[in-house]
Amino acid sequence: MYPFNSDPSGRPTASVFGALGSAGDFDSRDAQYLLGWSTTNAIPAGRGAVGYLLRRARVTLTVATQSQFAYNPTIRDFRTYFPTNDSRYLPPAISGFPLELFGVGFRGGFTGSEGSFIPYTATNYPQNGPWAASPGGGFFTNRVAYAAGFDTRGVLVDVSNNVADDGTNESATAFEVAPFAVGQTSHVAPGEALTPGSRITFDLNLDDPLVQSYVRQGLNQGQLRLMLTSLVPASMSGAPAFPSFFTPFSLVARPDQYPLLDIEGSVMRPEVDTDSDGLPDDWENFHFGSLLHPAEEDADGDLASNLAEYQVGTRPTSSASVHRLISLTTGENFAEIRFTCAPDVAPAVQWSEDLRNWHSPENAQIFYTSDWLSKSSPAPSYPAPVYNLWRDEGTTGPHRFYRVITP
Repeated sequence: MYPFNSDPSGRPTASVFGALGSAGDFDSRDAQYLLGWSTTNAIPAGRGAVGYLLRRARVTLTVATQSQFAYNPTIRDFRTYFPTNDSRYLPPAISGFPLELFGVGFRGGFTGSEGSFIPYTATNYPQNGPWAASPGGGFFTNRVAYAAGFDTRGVLVDVSNNVADDGTNESATAFEVAPFAVGQTSHVAPGEALTPGSRITFDLNLDDPLVQSYVRQGLNQGQLRLMLTSLVPASMSGAPAFPSFFTPFSLVARPDQYPLLDIEGSVMRPEVDTDSDGLPDDWENFHFGSLLHPAEEDADGDLASNLAEYQVGTRPTSSASVHRLISLTTGENFAEIRFTCAPDVAPAVQWSEDLRNWHSPENAQIFYTSDWLSKSSPAPSYPAPVYNLWRDEGTTGPHRFYRVITP
């Protein structure tokens, strides 16, 4: 996904690089590598997103050509990419540019056989699909398929310009993003140049419920799409400063050097419950390795029964994975609550002044965030725990109670 790529349908290698400091009509994440797998040959589709229990989702890429790209296995705060004269600039803890894996979003579409407009999606965007959604509308920033991450509303948004570079400085619209994974390798040490044949692994952050949900939904569709990016500057002469990776169209790469997707997990059949305890056999075997843990048991001691954890979508073997209130902050005429979230669960908040009559706020916006995204901690780490946040602006009475409910 690069505006000057003359061979998008059969290129043997794919590069990633950025365009920071370039004209404003270039995406900051300029050359992006679109990856896609049809998963139905190994994993049945159509089981519903919650029907896929995941332990690991890993992507492995192989470096194809020599470059001067220095390996950096750590994530960088978006402010470290700002010009040094920007008041918000932060010096990076480690120099170099990470390789970051994101989800994929689509814009634009095509005219179907009946003359109707059909938006592009992961299931219908072809290998030789068009680069731009509309050539007249900012060609170099209007890519059809784009790197996408989750914003603080839990919505998948284009992150191609999260640094908000206009060629001169970074604007107020810059925002932090949390990549699904950051590339790791044992072939070279941090700071050393990647060498041809180096294998780069990306373990998707399944502790993030929205990332886990993204993978689940892809498996349910039978089509999983991911996008590799880096903000390393492009080099116009001499040895390239950016990395290139084998694609499936390389004639010199071995099959194990093609982009590889490794999914470790289980497909759940909710209707199979041989011990009739309300817990599907596949769910019990995935988490416990047997059917010996009854529904009423609290296996991890977090005060939630195995049945409750199954219904909410948390892990029954981890006390850190439980549906609970994290904090309640109050002030003049407002209250703010933070609570944990789980994959593919849409919670709702209700309030009451007497614990008998409960009210649902109109158009309540529940936010998805973390200390990394909000920068609410002086030194947030990633992957930081993510949580839901809801703010009540109407607290005028002497007291108000809250509860979070799930479907």
